[in-house]
This record gives sequence, structure tokens and C-alpha cells, in this order.
Amino acid sequence: MAVTLSDIVMDFPGTRALDRVSAEFRFDEVHGLVGENGAGKSTFVNVLGGTLRPTSGNIEIEGREVALASPRDALIQGIAHVSQEGSLVPGLTGAENIMLGAEPQAFGGVLKSRKLKAEAARLVEAWFPNVSIPLDRPVVDLPMAEQKVIEIIRALRGDIRLLILDEPTATLEAREKKQLWTIIRSLPKRGVGVVLISHFISEVVELSDRITVLRDGEQVATVGRDSSTELYLTDLMLRRDSTLGAPTDVASQVPTTSSDQVVLKIEDWQAGTIEMPLMTLHAGEIVGLIGLTGAGHFGFARTIYTRHGVTSGRVEVDSKQVTAPGIRAMQRAGIALVPDHRMENALAGDGSVVENLSMVHPYHAAKAGILNRRIERKEANKVIELLNVKTSSQRQLIRNLSGGNKQKVSIGKWLYGAGDRYRVLIFIEPTEGVDVGAKQEIYSHMRRLARDGAAILIASSDLNEIALVCHRAIPFVHGRSGPSIDAKSFSEDRFITAISGETA
Repeated sequence: MAVTLSDIVMDFPGTRALDRVSAEFRFDEVHGLVGENGAGKSTFVNVLGGTLRPTSGNIEIEGREVALASPRDALIQGIAHVSQEGSLVPGLTGAENIMLGAEPQAFGGVLKSRKLKAEAARLVEAWFPNVSIPLDRPVVDLPMAEQKVIEIIRALRGDIRLLILDEPTATLEAREKKQLWTIIRSLPKRGVGVVLISHFISEVVELSDRITVLRDGEQVATVGRDSSTELYLTDLMLRRDSTLGAPTDVASQVPTTSSDQVVLKIEDWQAGTIEMPLMTLHAGEIVGLIGLTGAGHFGFARTIYTRHGVTSGRVEVDSKQVTAPGIRAMQRAGIALVPDHRMENALAGDGSVVENLSMVHPYHAAKAGILNRRIERKEANKVIELLNVKTSSQRQLIRNLSGGNKQKVSIGKWLYGAGDRYRVLIFIEPTEGVDVGAKQEIYSHMRRLARDGAAILIASSDLNEIALVCHRAIPFVHGRSGPSIDAKSFSEDRFITAISGETA
């Protein structure tokens, strides 16, 4: 008995998120689904869970074709989805959350509180008799592991045969993870198959009977437990048809480090599970941060600038320690951040090009507190020409630009009115959603900034990108940084081995 998806295609405007992906999810197994950011995992399970209707393809349950037009349709067919974000109501008790939407009521809509509590307790006992949860407490006061169990029990409230678990242990401590692992393993024995999405590859290998690997919207392979290792799965997830440039080719494309001057120094850095004992960046140097999803390389890059969640660590820019907290202090010290998800984190979609360019340094064009439009236009034109932003005018809305031009504006706002103020520029996924031509332009701008003496730090899931522009790459595994890899040693095998935690 199984749910079978065949040749699923999912098109969004300008993007094919899934390209003829097929998989069979049985009711007596845990089936892992892995792939890097943008591989299509979330899109695929949203099709399976009824949130998205595919452009083409077929879905069959026990050999019978079905149409899943909504999550309700999926539930009727016995498919439930527990998302990574969670859907509990914090102020309600565990019992109230379990029974949310199915509360027992008397005539006139009066809630039967006693019956509600009894039914919630019955469900816990029926599914997980060895689990003890205080169902009368607000879930906001419960440990994360117990909150996740409550979500799973609520999802199992109906006649469920397939449960999608999206990053179920992402926020759990090691002891809590083991508890949830026991619960996940028990479900197929009860006739409920599990589709498990997790960026912890070791977890997927440990729990799954079979594992499907997605890469760039395509199905790469489905492998059994016996042939699955972390290194093998990582290789399947990341390997491209084209190989990374040979060392001599890579070395010829990156700029030569022009100075021994240390621009950025990070010592004894601790932010949650992220650890960096020591990192230095030199003037003119481009350094890449690599790792699997959740490895900590993105978090490390982000926390340098935001300081969010940092419990210890020292930052120096040009040998001067930055002691004040907050992003304004980092800007004053000469550190800039070009984040990922630009429309959420960097740009105002309803703002014009010039408004977005000037948002970091709005006072550059002000005289005695009054905006001088002539100066503003002149500086904006300077940045637009420098970065080759293709726009009909400075007043064009950002949301109407292409992805590559949006990204150029995201970079350009740090150049507008800045002069040589920024000594360190941190890029996170600098070319996500950008076409090939715009990528090359962005790489050229990075190299130019490095030639002008800036230190560049790039956190990217694109290993080819790191190979093309970086002098060194620092791998992260489970939040910890590893030894740097010099550009002369760059290769796909070396990268994959490093971020898998294997020894070279």
C-alpha cells in the first residue's frame, strides 16, 4: 500500500521547480527526502500534501488516481503534513491544541471541556503510551519536543496513513531528538508511513528505510538503507554534471591577495551551536563558507553582522575591536551584509530603485537636513552605471526588476554614498534566483571590490560559485568550522568530503 507520484512537474512564473519527479511512499516505511536548498523538497511535499497543484503528473493511492486540490483533500485521503514552522496556538493547552478544530460541543456550541481533555488523553495513550505530557498546560510552557509530539498527535487524529514530517528535530536538543526518533520509528509499525525531510543527513540515514534525493528540481536517485551513507548521499545531493574548475583555472579567475593586512579577525565565536575558534580575512581576499543545509555557515556569516544569539566572541576590524552591539555599530566599523532572500531581508518591493539604493545612507544627499534631489540622482546614477542595473529609470519599482537587477540593487545600497567606508562585505547566497549573465556580473563586482582592498566573505550553497571566486573555502559541519581549503586544492570531491565531516 502506497502513495505514488509520477512525473510531477511544477512550474512557477519563470521557474521550473520540479521536473518530472517520481516517488513511491509506502505505508510501512520511513522514507527520507533530501536535497540542498532549492532542490525542490518543499515543493514536492506541498504537492503531496495538497497545498500545491502540480502543472502535470499523476498521484495514485493504492493504484487509484486521485486529485489533491487542497490540504483538506489530502487529509480525506489519509495524508497529513506537520510543517517545520509549526502550527500550535501558544496560549492553548496541549489538550486544546490536539483537539483544535474538532472540539466536542454541547447543544448551542458550549464546549465540553471534560470530554475534550479525555479525548486528547485517549489519543496520546493510543498512539504513544509511553509518552507523558501535561496536557493541561499551555503549549508555550512545554519543551519543544513535547510541542512536536502534540503536533504529530493532532495530525494523526483522523484516519491517517501517510505523515509528512518537515524538519521535525530542527529545534531539539540531542536527548529530545532521540525521544522523537523512537516515535517516528514506531509509526510504520502502526500502519502509518512517514515522509521525513531533514537537513541532518545522519538522522535521515538512521531513520529511513529508503531515501529519495532531489537536486535542482530533479530526482537523482532513490536508495535503500543498506546502500546509504552520509558521504554517498551528500555526493548525490551536490554533484553537478560539470566539474569544478581545475586548480590552475580557478587560480587564474580569482584576484591575487594584494596585502597581508588583516581586515577582519574573529576569535572564540559562539552563537548557539555555531563555533569559530579563529578566522582572519585579509585586504583583497575572498573567502567562501560551505556546508550542508543547517551546517552553520549561513548562521555564522549572519551573526557576524547581527550579533544575534552570540554568547561569546571577539570582532576586530583593522585591529580595532568592535564592542558595541547592534548592526549600526557593525556598519560604523565598516562591515556590510548582503543577505539572502533579498525581497524579505534587503529590499522594499514597493519602493523605487533610488529609494532602495539610498536606504542605508539616506543623509548622503541631504544638505542642512533637506534632501537634495540633484545629489541623490547623481549618486544613484553612479551606482546604477557601476553595477549595470538595467532599469527604465531611477523611479522604477524594485518589484518590477529581474532577479539579477534586484540583487545588484541589494549590493548597490552599500555603495551609494559610502565611498570606501566598508572594509568587509558579507554575502549570503549572492546569486540565488539570478540568471547566468547576471551571476558573472556579480562575480566581477566582487572581484573589483576585492581589488579595491575590501575583504569579502561569501556563504553559498553553490560549490561552483565558491570555486570560481574564492581564494579559500572554510567548511562547516554541525556548526563547527573545519580547516581552510586553499584554491589550489579546490575540487568537487574535496568540498564534498569536507562538508560531510569525512577526513580527506
